[in-house]
Amino acid sequence: MSEENQTTDPEKVEAEKLPSVRAFEDEFTKGFLQSINETEEGFYPFLSKTGAYSMNFPQEGVIDERGYYVQDDSEKYSIGFKDNNVSTRINMKYYQFMKAEFMKSSLQTLEENFDLPLQFQEKKLDGRTIQRSFYEDEDGYFGIVALIQNTENNGAIEVTTLSECSKGNVESDCNQVMKDYKTTTYNWLESIKFITESE
Repeated sequence: MSEENQTTDPEKVEAEKLPSVRAFEDEFTKGFLQSINETEEGFYPFLSKTGAYSMNFPQEGVIDERGYYVQDDSEKYSIGFKDNNVSTRINMKYYQFMKAEFMKSSLQTLEENFDLPLQFQEKKLDGRTIQRSFYEDEDGYFGIVALIQNTENNGAIEVTTLSECSKGNVESDCNQVMKDYKTTTYNWLESIKFITESE
């Protein structure tokens, strides 16, 4: 069998040929992953069970099965992962009904629910607009709050992350970790893309 004909579908690949990373070791998480081939280093292709969006999924990430919820028009779940520098929980909420013209009120609601002052920065991309803000609280936690709005159809995704520096990081190290984390997470947000019905 040539390599071209070999399947990359995680559900069909023999267990010993799966990448030896946490995302494939967890059966529930593996069900969202579309290929054993990386989209970029450390990430694999993820497809929402709603069929509404795709994104890059971190190789050490695991979706909390107990907290997972999906219906035709919404999906909610959290992803947990950690590395040598940081422990992170990402909360994802997809709402099919959210319209671009209501983005301002959606951001206001998001900020009120978060209970911290946020300074959103806008980034317009093909088919979507990302509003994102970095935060740091007085307890040493930090993260990103973002709203990704579909600009061609209805639909939006709220993303909130909660992170802390791993034990053993001194404050100066943690400052650098936060800077790197912000850059990495902002780049990752751009991998979240809505799927049009024609695709």
